Amino acid sequence: MLACPWLNPAARLLIWLMLAIFLQVAALPLLVAVSFLPLFAGALIRRHWWRLFLRVRILLLTLFLVFAYGFPADGAGWLPAWEGCLEACQHVLRMLVFLGALAWLLAPLRLDELIGGLWFLLRPCRWLGLPVDRSIARLSLVLVCLENPPAAPDGWHRWKQWLEEGVRDEHSLDVAADPVRIFLPVWRGRDLLLLAGISLFLGYFA
Repeated sequence: MLACPWLNPAARLLIWLMLAIFLQVAALPLLVAVSFLPLFAGALIRRHWWRLFLRVRILLLTLFLVFAYGFPADGAGWLPAWEGCLEACQHVLRMLVFLGALAWLLAPLRLDELIGGLWFLLRPCRWLGLPVDRSIARLSLVLVCLENPPAAPDGWHRWKQWLEEGVRDEHSLDVAADPVRIFLPVWRGRDLLLLAGISLFLGYFA
């Protein structure tokens, strides 16, 4: 239910952006309540959230230590202050909720749907003279490379040769670029209703 697989990709991107901004000002009790939402969003989103957590677990530990020891301690010098621990837990929880929102955004979407949603939201920037189509095409190529990275050389001594071959391929006229495919479903009334409801809810508690 909370995964909303039927949601328009552009609406999903807008909801995620509003939630990311809201997390910066949300109070601790509301953060605790929102942190349980990924548990009810489906197995796919929970698995994606867990993979994201494993990738940044060292960063989260470092973030906790920085904020925990950022307050002066009254007792032993090696123990963090209670205020520092509370502040550190709040920032770590904020990051965990953000990872859950990121999993909610990325897990149900294919790459062409994500690119289509971005292209739809950035279309008004054409009026400002910005190269929207070219930027979307470059971003799609970056995302494709992230999903399917090229095979690295076996030994460190071959890194220079590997990079030189990549530069030659980039400037070669024989290399044909694949077309960028985007997919964007039509907007429906339920997309607009959910987007309006969530914006009102986040605006009320902000």
